[in-house]
Order: sequence, then C-alpha cells, then structure tokens
Amino acid sequence: MAEDKVKKSKEKGGEEEPKRAQRATSNVFAMFPQHQIQEFKEAFTMIDQNRDGFIDVEDLKDMYASLGRDPSRSDLEEMLKEVHGQLNFTAFLTTFGEKLHGTDPEGTIMDAFKMFDGENVGYLEEEYFKDLLMNVGDQYNQSEINQTWKELPLEGGRIDYVKFTKILKGSNTEDVA
Repeated sequence: MAEDKVKKSKEKGGEEEPKRAQRATSNVFAMFPQHQIQEFKEAFTMIDQNRDGFIDVEDLKDMYASLGRDPSRSDLEEMLKEVHGQLNFTAFLTTFGEKLHGTDPEGTIMDAFKMFDGENVGYLEEEYFKDLLMNVGDQYNQSEINQTWKELPLEGGRIDYVKFTKILKGSNTEDVA
C-alpha cells in the first residue's frame, strides 16, 4: 500500500520522498544552560549501559549493580513508569526539568492556596501571605520576599492567587476574571 502511494506520487510528476516521523516540539533544551545539558547527557550515557539510546530496566539494573545495589525488577519498572513512553535523552531531560523546576500542576498550586483561603474568595491578605512564606515550611528570607513581590498580583493589600498561579505556570492571565 505504501508502494502504491509512492507510485501514484511518481505518476503525478512528484519525487519519491520518504515520510518523516513528526516530532513534538519541545523547549526542554531551553530550560537548562548548555553546560548542564552536557552533564545530563554524560549521566544519561553512563546509565544507558547497552548504548542503544534508551534507558530500560536492564540499563537501570546494570547501573545499580555497578553501585553495589540490587533493587527488585518491580522497583526498576516503577521508576520507568514516571516517563510516558520510552526513556530517550529528551524524555530524560524533560523528567529532570520537571523535577528541578518544580512544575506542579496548576490545580495542585491552586489547591495549596485554597487551603489558606478559609472564605474561598480567591485572594489572601498580603500580610498573612507574607507571614506564611516567612514562618511556615521552606521559610523565605526578606530578599526572597522582595523578589516574589515583584511578580505578585497585589491589589489593595490582597493577593489574587488565581492570577499568581497563572503567572507561576506561564498561563494566560487575561483569561482570569
């Protein structure tokens, strides 16, 4: 059948040109400086024990064995389930990008803000939010507060956390009422 399409294309005066697989465009390489991408590539190559361009269960098993570890096959399979599809270098880099750049889903971030919004009004008082950042969890210092406030949608002493979540995720803030 594929030969028929090439034949018809030739009959119409077209040239025989093999179809190319389309790749999804990704800006994962823009997430890291070039030297860090090179370090990830070296790490990937060390893990890819059989040098086929993909990390699979056997590669992980061999890598762990070189470190004196012997995880179960199910543990290794579970690690690979974090990646959708085969684990090539782009998927490897994407996975690290997501982990290192704290890309929680928008809904997760929104739910975290809602936990502190007892009246469910879509905003937090500025001083309350500042107090949370400086005294709860990973505590911010004054410099980090100042940096955060540069991007904060602040109106009348209130932080619109719906807009702030959109800013954090790079979503369109114009869609927010």
